[in-house]
Amino acid sequence: MSLVRWFRKNNKKIMAVVVIVIMVGFIGGSYIQQLGQRAAGRRQVVAYFADDQPITNYDLALARRDLEILKMLSADNILRSLSVPIFRTRDLHAAVLGELLFADQTTSPAFVNQIKEIVKTNQYAVSDKQINDIYNRAMSADVYWLLLKNEVRRAGVKISNNFSGNQLARTIPYITGGATYQQLIGSIVNRQGLSEKDILTTFSELMAVLSYAKMVCAAEDITASQIMHNVKWENERMDVEFVQFDSAVFAENQLEPTQDQISAHFDQYKKYFPAEVTEQNPYGFGYKLHDRVRLEYIAVELDDVSAIVTRPTNDEAQEYYQKYRDQLFTEQVPLDPNDPNSMTIDRTRTYAEVAGTILKGLLHRKVNFKADRILQDAKTLSEAALLDVDTEFAALSSEQFKQLAGDYEAAADQLSQKYKISVYAGKTGWLGAADIQTDENLGALYIAGYGYNPVPLTRIVFALDELGVSELGPFDIQKPRLYQNIGPLVDISGQMTGEIAGQIMALVRVIQAEKAAEPESIDQSFSIDTLVLEHAPDQTGQNVYSVREKVVEDLKKLAAMDTARSKADEFLDLAAKDGWHSAVDKFNELYGRLDTEAQTGARTFKLQNFANLRRIPHTALKTLAVQTEGDPLAHLLLNERKRESLLRDRIYSLIPQDSNTPGNLPLVLELKPNMSHYCLKDVLVKRLYRQDYETVKAMRGYKQEFVQSQSLAPVHFNPENVLKRTNFRFISRDDRPADSNVPPESKGKL
Repeated sequence: MSLVRWFRKNNKKIMAVVVIVIMVGFIGGSYIQQLGQRAAGRRQVVAYFADDQPITNYDLALARRDLEILKMLSADNILRSLSVPIFRTRDLHAAVLGELLFADQTTSPAFVNQIKEIVKTNQYAVSDKQINDIYNRAMSADVYWLLLKNEVRRAGVKISNNFSGNQLARTIPYITGGATYQQLIGSIVNRQGLSEKDILTTFSELMAVLSYAKMVCAAEDITASQIMHNVKWENERMDVEFVQFDSAVFAENQLEPTQDQISAHFDQYKKYFPAEVTEQNPYGFGYKLHDRVRLEYIAVELDDVSAIVTRPTNDEAQEYYQKYRDQLFTEQVPLDPNDPNSMTIDRTRTYAEVAGTILKGLLHRKVNFKADRILQDAKTLSEAALLDVDTEFAALSSEQFKQLAGDYEAAADQLSQKYKISVYAGKTGWLGAADIQTDENLGALYIAGYGYNPVPLTRIVFALDELGVSELGPFDIQKPRLYQNIGPLVDISGQMTGEIAGQIMALVRVIQAEKAAEPESIDQSFSIDTLVLEHAPDQTGQNVYSVREKVVEDLKKLAAMDTARSKADEFLDLAAKDGWHSAVDKFNELYGRLDTEAQTGARTFKLQNFANLRRIPHTALKTLAVQTEGDPLAHLLLNERKRESLLRDRIYSLIPQDSNTPGNLPLVLELKPNMSHYCLKDVLVKRLYRQDYETVKAMRGYKQEFVQSQSLAPVHFNPENVLKRTNFRFISRDDRPADSNVPPESKGKL
């Protein structure tokens, strides 16, 4: 066949091929080039870790896929539920790892409070800041997952798929509410096109990360002497009976100190905070002023608000009952009322049984809603000028913010007229954290953060940049600034009890703040007035802190120490003759402080009996110090605990090693930090004997190592530490790839 005849016979096929070639030439070339560029983008190195190990866009994409698989496996819930059965507590390593990889605004606000509760219950040396830092991520979760799993691979730690499969089989029904392993894995295989092996391998890598964390956090060995020391301190108990002779009781009758004595005492201790006990300051004298703030407030009393709201009707109560009957008004009762051990059944309480509670609750809600509406109006009035400012709030200086802040007094007057109730406005004096917390009104105010997490006013106001004392977490509230409205704040005591009368709601702002400092002079004084309601105007300006008066008070108590000692000796003589109870009655008659007894009903002198006291280990004090970091009231908690520890140690030191009680009772013991003498009637130590020690030492050693390991969990999984430990770095901060697969830093922040 000639070539011409072949072309004529196959001309249609030849034309089709030509068209395809032309299409490839015009279209396919750019498409193939695009595919090549896309493939090159996936292979592009965007960062390094460890010793110049590259991280590509493809690596990050795989990491995101891993996290999606783990999320479908409910790995976040699995980590949160993992526990240590022997200690009946959740595994903090698992909980923190879960929050690092799977934190979200829906579940984390409630769970972070559970983590903090685990820390306090188990006495872990972990601060709120360490927990909060888990949520302050500079990168997105896939970066941390990629680094953690590669860190574990390089360490040679592996978990078998068989082990992971068995763990999932046990856990999945509990986590998912009944789904089986086959059902969940099958659904993931069908939806993602992955094999069961791929899924198990990903979960195994997660378990390997968790196991590796426990290994490295438990690396420090606990010595036998440490175990013996801690077992002894925790298991030996002491029964003590004593009468305290506080020098303050006898201080009023002391001579006034001279000016020279006052000046010398002030100069010696002005650099110390009150109750700061050292070798150079055994009594804990101190005149350094703590961080302080001045507040301005608008407040309403809820019992006033209750007078202007419409009372809930029976129809409203009936509607509420029908709507929530099954959720709120069902209880379990014995099937046989005469047999409390019989099986229980559900019983729905009748409307008549709960009508009063419902009506009270509906009224409480209406009152709170109305009070909130009033204070929201106050907020609007006081922020009106800020709405006309083009500049961002963050860019405004404190002085500019002050000039734009509205007048609280004018707003309160306007709202009083509008709502026909008393709306109070005023300014406090200079208040420390203790002044706010102990005030019956200010100390009960809080704001509900994310997940209804109550954040007290004390923590909020001392978080200002000017002070930087408090630690506010990512699920609390935004850090305030001077003259910025805080609130409306709710009285937590009223919320807890469901009561209305006597409770308040308020809007507050900080108008001045001062860092801790030595007094300007011995003659420095300032108001410490708190929130004052109009029905008690005589209170305004009545509360004044005077440095001089505090110095004089301390000098008089110091002078009264000798008197307290002589009275303690006198008491022992009388007790030996007439008995301890009779002696206590006589001393209250002779020297009791009538003002104290009249106001509180408490007697000045009383025979105090404490059973099963334990000594407080130094490690416990250190743990408390860590736990209270970022708490403006930390100094109060620590000082009180240290004084309590010192008293127990001093009593314990009176007992010889070969005895269970001092041989010279009764006796008088001096404790300088408390500025008191103690008449000890009975002291009995319940010793820990060798056989008892041998029984508990193994468990105590294991627990001590466990607590130490758990305390390091937030350190190991701290986002910044993960980046530093794995030596993570981008190729160049200015040349980061624009690939959508690479998350910017801001994406990682919550």
